[in-house]
Amino acid sequence: MRVTRGILAGVSACLLAATVAGPAAAATAAGRPRPAPIIVTEQAGDRIVVLDTTKRWANSNATLWSWRPGADSDTGDTSTSWGLPDDARLRTGADGRQYVLVTDSYGLLASVPYPDKGPVAWSVDVGRSPNPHGIDLLPDGNIAVAASNGSWIRVYTASQGRHSDTYVEAALPGAHEVWWDARLTVLWAIGDHLLVKYAVGGTPAAPTLTQQAAYTLPSNWGHDLGPVAGDPDRLWLTTVYGVHQFQKSTGKFVSFPRQRELYALNIKSVGTDAATGTVLETTPKAGNPCSWCTDQVDLFVGADQTEEKVLPGAQIYRARWFDEESS
Repeated sequence: MRVTRGILAGVSACLLAATVAGPAAAATAAGRPRPAPIIVTEQAGDRIVVLDTTKRWANSNATLWSWRPGADSDTGDTSTSWGLPDDARLRTGADGRQYVLVTDSYGLLASVPYPDKGPVAWSVDVGRSPNPHGIDLLPDGNIAVAASNGSWIRVYTASQGRHSDTYVEAALPGAHEVWWDARLTVLWAIGDHLLVKYAVGGTPAAPTLTQQAAYTLPSNWGHDLGPVAGDPDRLWLTTVYGVHQFQKSTGKFVSFPRQRELYALNIKSVGTDAATGTVLETTPKAGNPCSWCTDQVDLFVGADQTEEKVLPGAQIYRARWFDEESS
């Protein structure tokens, strides 16, 4: 049975020995696909954590990797820019290396070498007022960012230097997340009321951002955005009032398996694991010291199974599959 989530009480229910490049290469002893690890933004410890989905998260050996800015990060003084991490994605750069892209509501944006850590590949502090909320890497090495209070989408010229703060900006009220669509070569973004598709043009040093289309959300206050792994024609979206899938080819919001069970208020993240088809969600949990956080990630396995992965004492905001195809 699915545990109570937020105010919806009663709603039904590869380790670091190798860099995680994708879950398909790993399998259980029985030959079944092994789910990807899960990366969470954990606000009790102000950290990014990668966890083994096959282990009990209460055990220390479930933690595969973690990061928070330190003296060796070359992110400057983060005493005011780090404290509420709210997004993290694994990406491979044009140089073939992997990076964990992170945002913090207090203002820090960063691209962290994975698994090495050390000096960041890029970082900028935008201050607290914009409330950065989403991030993704573009093919040319630049970085797209969404800020909810700033109501903007920006493309930063991260390709031009480790602290390059030049950007191009498009207004989007309540901007909460961005996702680069390599198949269509467009940037998707979600705001309070709209799902927007942008063309990114220009040059790496002088990018442009042009709106191509906008779609009214089926419910208000958009929050999360990402791929439906296994179906390149669909996107996951969440809002304060539900979870949705969008079909790119038709421009329509469409039904999907286990839709009733996946429904909740204030879903902070959703995504499908490419290897197993398992869907994860995070929603605020009643009693958590952080009113927008939870200590668990809900998994929807197969046609009718559920599982809860609990990290004791945690204040998890977003969770994502630690796999590029799945996030």
